[in-house]
Amino acid sequence: MRIRDFGVLIIAIMLVACGGKTPQTPVELIAHAGGEVDGCVYTNSREALEKSVSAGYRYIEFDLLFTADSVLVAAHDWELFNSQTGYAHKGDTAPTFADFASRRILGRYTPLSAADLNRFFECDSAIYLVTDKVSAPEVLAAYFPKLKERMVVEAFSYSDYKRLVQQGYHRVLYSCLAGDISGALVKHLLFHRLFKGPKIEWITMYAGELDNIAFRLIDALAAFNIALFTINDYAQIPQNKFRDINKVKMIYTDKIKDSSLYNKGSEF
Repeated sequence: MRIRDFGVLIIAIMLVACGGKTPQTPVELIAHAGGEVDGCVYTNSREALEKSVSAGYRYIEFDLLFTADSVLVAAHDWELFNSQTGYAHKGDTAPTFADFASRRILGRYTPLSAADLNRFFECDSAIYLVTDKVSAPEVLAAYFPKLKERMVVEAFSYSDYKRLVQQGYHRVLYSCLAGDISGALVKHLLFHRLFKGPKIEWITMYAGELDNIAFRLIDALAAFNIALFTINDYAQIPQNKFRDINKVKMIYTDKIKDSSLYNKGSEF
């Protein structure tokens, strides 16, 4: 965040009354990159998806990328996918869809296209698709036309955030990695005074950034719900970092599996 943005954000803070602490509420777990399978993570694979569903996860995240011939598929990044499939020499070069579909992740796991994900999630009304990397509403609507009421989308611009909210997606998470996050937060804080458009209700936050001054300012406002990534042990979340720990309501995880955490709720 630039110095100028800090100044505007501080002014905005002075215009907003801080809320008090509220009772702790259940934390929803998100199976990260499809979830863990056989001790392996970041596979975004069919086997990981099936295991996460059988383990009781309701929210399952997939990273979305376009192949070289413009087909949307599930992969964290091409360098990792190439490495996992025996093509490390190709670096971050995107494969064609035919090449992508023919490979096996770590020699045994099945890669998934967006079309595969759409079919799987359409058939199970109890689970929610969480997306990363792609947040353009027109792309998501084209690939997942009937899932918007069961999709949690990480938005990478205020423009995408606004359109996704207006189009009725189940939950939209404003990414802490978005290039325009400082301006968007200011718009949120001054919404009733100066700006039109939906307020930001959720943000994603990297757990390692809890000491960041921008986060500390955000935390002081008690204005946002937080989806925190990536946590594999609740002890990784230092409770004294939060003025109101209740704001962390979703956690991306590879390994936390206690079904009571998402069926009955969990308290920090």
